[in-house]
Amino acid sequence: MSIVSIIGIISGILFFTILKDADKETVYNSLETFLTNVNNNSLNYSLGLRSNLIVNLMYIILIWLLGISIIGIPIIIFLYFTKVFVLGFTISSFTVKYGIKGILYGLIYIFPHNILNIVIMAILSIYSIIYSFRLSDSFFKKDTIDFKPIINTHKYILLISIIGILLTSLYGTYIMPWSFKTVLNLLK
Repeated sequence: MSIVSIIGIISGILFFTILKDADKETVYNSLETFLTNVNNNSLNYSLGLRSNLIVNLMYIILIWLLGISIIGIPIIIFLYFTKVFVLGFTISSFTVKYGIKGILYGLIYIFPHNILNIVIMAILSIYSIIYSFRLSDSFFKKDTIDFKPIINTHKYILLISIIGILLTSLYGTYIMPWSFKTVLNLLK
């Protein structure tokens, strides 16, 4: 998963650099709109929390469900890759648009909640892949394995992941914009 993380972040950074100018302008406009909304306190927090939770919970539940299937391994890796890809894309967007300030903006945007989301998804992905391998070994080798402790651990990891995602979503919705606003006011 470390290798997938590195490749995903680098791919996200490189993808931003090869975007057409019109697409980069669209990204820049989105960044400007976000920062303006943060600065003017015009964010819709309940909508932000709901969308953040829905997207992250869908990732978590999908990764978990794919872990209890034999064919889930490549899809789990792809889902995790897309998460870190977006992280790299976001960091490069802020950096290219705002220079040195953009590095600070990118750090505020990703730390700690997006980093924790990546860690949560990495741990869940690892356990899901391990479970999927054990399931396929049992199926193809006709081995008898007591899956009860394995599925209990898998359910426990899901529960911890959901709690973690809930906490990081709350942070990303309510505290991260406040941090942005504080930094924006300091850098004026």
